[in-house]
Amino acid sequence: MNNELLERLKTEYGEEDDVIQLYEEWGETPYLQEIFQILDRQNSDWTLERELGSWAAEFILDILQEHEEELENLSVEDRGKLFEEEIDERYADFKSCHQFARVNNLSIQFEEDEDTDCQDLDEYIAEDGEEIGFPRY
Repeated sequence: MNNELLERLKTEYGEEDDVIQLYEEWGETPYLQEIFQILDRQNSDWTLERELGSWAAEFILDILQEHEEELENLSVEDRGKLFEEEIDERYADFKSCHQFARVNNLSIQFEEDEDTDCQDLDEYIAEDGEEIGFPRY
């Protein structure tokens, strides 16, 4: 990953330590792009907050760090199989945890938001539902 892009990430996502760590440690490897491709095939909306969104970096880091030692010794095909299995196994649970935290936070925001025109929490959540929570480069 080039320094200019990394600096832009640090400016835009400086509070998102997992995003910065993911791109600093894995941005130059083929593994990150391989995982992106599999996530795109399995769920093209994975970067949106209604899916993994802002938790995507943690999700991907967990997989890469857990298998770090074996990745270099695997072929591209074998890495693809490994990544597919890990994503299949973990995606739903990770999304569920993220959505629970997200809805809880939005519920608190809704109760405190005096300027909203939303009539209920569902409407308030729908307004925020399409937000991109993960920067993909």
